[in-house]
Amino acid sequence: MPAIRLRAPAGPRGWVAVVLFGWSLIALVQAAQGYGVAAWRGQPQPWWPSIGYSAAIYSIWVLLSWPIVRAMLTIERRIRRWWLRLAAYLALWPVVAGAHVLLFGLIYWPVYRGDAVPTRGAMVELMFVRNFDSNTMLYAALVALTIGWTRWPRRAEPVQRPANDDALLIRARGRVQRIPFAAIDWIGAAGDYAEIHSEGRAYLIEESLTSLAARLPADDFARIHRGALIRLDRVRAIDPIGRGDAHVRLTTGQDLRLSRRFRENLATLLHPPAQPAE
Repeated sequence: MPAIRLRAPAGPRGWVAVVLFGWSLIALVQAAQGYGVAAWRGQPQPWWPSIGYSAAIYSIWVLLSWPIVRAMLTIERRIRRWWLRLAAYLALWPVVAGAHVLLFGLIYWPVYRGDAVPTRGAMVELMFVRNFDSNTMLYAALVALTIGWTRWPRRAEPVQRPANDDALLIRARGRVQRIPFAAIDWIGAAGDYAEIHSEGRAYLIEESLTSLAARLPADDFARIHRGALIRLDRVRAIDPIGRGDAHVRLTTGQDLRLSRRFRENLATLLHPPAQPAE
């Protein structure tokens, strides 16, 4: 039996389709569940109002999906320690729950207002209590899916480059991309990944910084910190900050930390000692 290979959606339209389909399916399932439970209790309710209310709830999740996932990707890429990532996800949780009910009250209060919810504030308060558990579970599911996606081995894999090639090949979202060594500005560690910064763009690759450094030309790149390496011809200046540490200022505008552990090696590479005359 052939192996099943998952593929990422092609382009923004594909992702929009995935988001709409996913939340629509969840809305349909929840409406059917509520409809069935009400009928089982002997209190049947009309189908279309049920699906309409469920669709209203999950339309807010459609609007929030991209900002939430964007924030999660930032957490995964920028925060290296697991406990700090966990703290960031916990801090984001009430923000997401609050944003959901605030948007629902703002958009749908004219539709569902009544004696129980005479104002938007009353609707927000009611919806927060009523949907707190489901919003928590949905947020946790989004976290799990996002983390699973970023750690999916096929999302960005290194590709072995042929000899005498002057570029780094990576496989990202099912496509092989070629990044010339001369176009790489610097590479930073991002948790279990490395993030390649090239010509104003960032590429996330599932390979450790140490492993990646071993595949780069030693004459052109140097480690400056346990979490960063740079292309030597991008160095504009080195500014000491005390205790042997310094900041490396790149021609592209970034300031990166230079650890004293790597400072001497960087100085040697930038200013190699003169060869004795024969």
